Amino acid sequence: MDEIEQEDINQVTEYNSIPPNDCLNKMANGWSPWVLDVRLQSENDIVKLPFTDIVVPHRTVRPDHVPLTGDILVYCKGGVRGKKACAQLVKMGIDPKRLYNLDGGILRWQKDVDPQMPRY
Repeated sequence: MDEIEQEDINQVTEYNSIPPNDCLNKMANGWSPWVLDVRLQSENDIVKLPFTDIVVPHRTVRPDHVPLTGDILVYCKGGVRGKKACAQLVKMGIDPKRLYNLDGGILRWQKDVDPQMPRY
């Protein structure tokens, strides 16, 4: 599949964007999304969110990588690949209301939530 273009990302905006602190608060109150890391496995090997369910590079993400029901939290390094993955999943038929892109990716999680995490 061709990589989704920037203009396509801008057109597909129905999915949710969630800042790390809001994500953490929702999880503390029982939210339990399926967590999809759309970075390369080599990046995940350096640092990851401890509750990650699967690693699938954003260019290859497909609906069969995610569960049929429930919320899906998507993250990458800085947020851009997460947006691409969300847009791609929406175009492939995943309900955009189920998708939550981690705003700012793992870099913002490190900055706002856990500064002890390794950086790369």
